[in-house]
Amino acid sequence: MSMNNPSPLGLQQDAAGLLGYRLLDVRILRDAPRSSLTERAFIKPKAHLLLLSNAPGGRLVIDGRPHALRHGSLFVCAPGQLIEWTNYWESPLELLLLEFQVFFTPKDDAPSFANREKAVFPFLGEAAMPSSSSTGALFDLIADEWARMTPSSRLRCEAGLLELLSVALNHQERQTEIALEASRIQLERNYASEITVDALASSAGLSRFHFMRLFKERFGKGVMEYRTDLRLQEAKRLMNEGNHSLTDIVQRIGYASESYFSHLFKKQVGFAPAIYQRNQRRKIAAYSWANIGQLLALRMIPCAAPMDQFWTDRYRSRYAYEVRTALSHRYDFNLEALREVRPERIIGFDGLVPVEEQEKLREIAPSLFLNGEEDWRAHFRQAASFLEKDEEAEAWLKRYDRTAEAVREKLEPIVCRDAVLVLLVGRDRLMVWGRRAGTVLYDDLCFVAPEGIRETPWFREIEPGELSGMGADRILVHVNRSPASQSRWTELIATRLWKELPAVRENKVDLLADNDFLEAPWNEYSAEPIGRFLESCRTLF
Repeated sequence: MSMNNPSPLGLQQDAAGLLGYRLLDVRILRDAPRSSLTERAFIKPKAHLLLLSNAPGGRLVIDGRPHALRHGSLFVCAPGQLIEWTNYWESPLELLLLEFQVFFTPKDDAPSFANREKAVFPFLGEAAMPSSSSTGALFDLIADEWARMTPSSRLRCEAGLLELLSVALNHQERQTEIALEASRIQLERNYASEITVDALASSAGLSRFHFMRLFKERFGKGVMEYRTDLRLQEAKRLMNEGNHSLTDIVQRIGYASESYFSHLFKKQVGFAPAIYQRNQRRKIAAYSWANIGQLLALRMIPCAAPMDQFWTDRYRSRYAYEVRTALSHRYDFNLEALREVRPERIIGFDGLVPVEEQEKLREIAPSLFLNGEEDWRAHFRQAASFLEKDEEAEAWLKRYDRTAEAVREKLEPIVCRDAVLVLLVGRDRLMVWGRRAGTVLYDDLCFVAPEGIRETPWFREIEPGELSGMGADRILVHVNRSPASQSRWTELIATRLWKELPAVRENKVDLLADNDFLEAPWNEYSAEPIGRFLESCRTLF
């Protein structure tokens, strides 16, 4: 059963009462914030696993799907699911892991425990504890009692497990959740009609404002955005069938204007419906994050790709329908997934996949592994050649260069020969972009790179006192979204060191608008996201 498809409420309630539960093991996982993206840890439980978060930091990736951890987050996982935890946020990660067995309660003629048939807990997915105090109390109780290992303490731990499982089921029983789920189902059944937010809110028994807020919190998108996604998803399904005209598809999904639909489709997907129909006949796997952007610039969407980008939800929100197979950062998981999906081609990076794993991937499909030391243009051309899309790549690069020239001409009178530094303000550190991270600025827009970063390829951590030695005439600042980062920025600009910088004294400091590319350019080092960043540079100053 998928983490994203819990069983219906009525079935959960009925099944839960027919099952028995036995606690097998209790562990505590504590992890400090990490800085390296190569630090990863995995669990693949042999039994059911319940995870309770007692801190607001970290993230779980379950079968390739990311879940942010909050205080009181509760997850129930089935045997065999691949669980990865990462922690790049500002707080330590603290998880209580309870391994347990689920079984059908024995019949009168089968009293032996050994004969009890194994079962699956009827709710798999994410829930939440009712309060922070109850989370902490139950977390400490189970952890402390399990360490004692007495018969009475064991019973208290078993009781704690049942309490947490009841919370998981209760999560689905809450009236507001049921109302929101009913609204979602109503949308999915009637997406082609002109159903209104007011009608849905009334059915849910909520005010319009409260309903819209809760719907977006629950499903990650606004009501009308969700309906649009449903319409586009159905349009994609009909296109893939191949026997429907565009006019017929537009009418079926509830739009009156073919041109409006085409505009909406291109805005969401990135290219026109006709191109989508032609290119999606091919099944290409993107093994690493940046490979997705190479395919998108060729107007292709991968059938398999990692979808756990921690810095953005852009790819998940736009391409989840096409990327049916989410890849992980574990080689054996990916091999099994790709053998099942059987792609036509696989594209990855040489430095990120060991040689022995590359050979295993080549047994599945012809594979290209790009040299990470080469620039994004070389990557793009090689990927295009591998997919027999050379002309399309060259046409894209020509459009890119024309855009770069237009943006350069617009900004040159403002920037002149100023050395431009990009400063990232994080929760506990300051970083400056290097030449490669800033390739759009320094190579395509011809901004002067400050002396202090000319030997830096990607980024460099600095102390506030080092800013004066960077040689920057202008500073572009990106402040991370987290409250701690905002506070750090407020503290920095109040210091004498900051106020005495030439760029500050001459009023040449600009805050960059929120842009996913700014969070992790090393993970977005490919044609499509670089093209989007170039477009955003029109409004840099």
